[in-house]
Amino acid sequence: MKTKVLILILLSLFLLPACQEEYEAPDTDAFLPEKAATAGEGTIVTEMMHVKALEGNLLGDPADRMIRVYLPKSYYTCPEKHFPVIYFLHGTPAWGGMLMEPEPYEFFYLSAQLPARVDFPEEGFLPWLNNLVDNEGMKEAIIVMPDAQTKYGPSLYVNSTVEGNYEDYIVNELVSFIDQKYRTIPHFNWRAISGHCAGAIGSLNIAMKHPKVFRYVGALSPSHFPEPLILYMANFLAVEDEMWGVEGPLAYDPFAPFTFVNNGAVMLAQAWLPNPDNPPYYCDLPFEFVNGEAVIIPELMQKISEQGLLSMVQKNRIGLKQLKEVYFDCGVNDNFYIEANTMMHEQLDAMHIKHQFETYDNPGTHISNLYDRLGKAWILLSNDFPDHE
Repeated sequence: MKTKVLILILLSLFLLPACQEEYEAPDTDAFLPEKAATAGEGTIVTEMMHVKALEGNLLGDPADRMIRVYLPKSYYTCPEKHFPVIYFLHGTPAWGGMLMEPEPYEFFYLSAQLPARVDFPEEGFLPWLNNLVDNEGMKEAIIVMPDAQTKYGPSLYVNSTVEGNYEDYIVNELVSFIDQKYRTIPHFNWRAISGHCAGAIGSLNIAMKHPKVFRYVGALSPSHFPEPLILYMANFLAVEDEMWGVEGPLAYDPFAPFTFVNNGAVMLAQAWLPNPDNPPYYCDLPFEFVNGEAVIIPELMQKISEQGLLSMVQKNRIGLKQLKEVYFDCGVNDNFYIEANTMMHEQLDAMHIKHQFETYDNPGTHISNLYDRLGKAWILLSNDFPDHE
């Protein structure tokens, strides 16, 4: 059955009529933005999607989510053409519009006390993306940017009894929604997933676990949570409480300062150590305080380690071998993650998993060089797709 479906898809693509040199947008296609339809530019449209997998989550986060979708210019000028799809999972700034606005990066920079700002394109996100296609070698693709913001920050894109089932949201509901709504090529050979930070964890985990949904992955600055980092976070909580004059996390707003470490600790625990019977945050923190000193709780730390990327790579060897592209990077001065990502690269080498790992500098911190790196990843992924015309 799957072979017949693939044959039908390929036949339909080969039989597509050539693009018209002069195209007038049909009146019936109401969702096409007027500017894009007349000027032949790539543009971004916005969808609202009800996500069953997020219904009834204990945080009270909405099940209705905004989805941003980039449609390349040929989507309008070639009305019979179908396109591959690249999904992008955000980290922090934690909202579906992460890539589109510069202001949340400034709050992230200040709240996390980062050593360097992000390289947000001066011309704006959409002109930057159109330029990748027009001048930098990126092949046309639909790009889907879902929202996965939780009460305290980004999701880790896993199924959680507290946050909701974000993995199911992306793998099952979102892919189906996009394939039904837009002219995609609905097959894993033309579907990639990418992300930054928490979104990089999500993109790698989802790709290796679901190779029959995504066959390509590009992960920027994947996060890891080894014991020294967890201990560092625990010891910094009191410092942050004193700085803010409040105790514990605050509801996250991408357009406002936020308690970075408190929010991060709770967000991580709600994803990987959920406990519906432990209000108000419905999770178990992997540390406790003894005489004012943070002490790791071994059994809870073990659960975190088992869900981290270094462990997931070992568990999903078969899925990884099915992927056609595994790309990830890390800054040489990303002090929290460079060692772990280098270890993951060495681990994949030892497992004979084909992949690309790159480091970057100048300045090479967690969120620096982001758009430069994202452009490189999207160009790579778009050129990985098989020809389909």
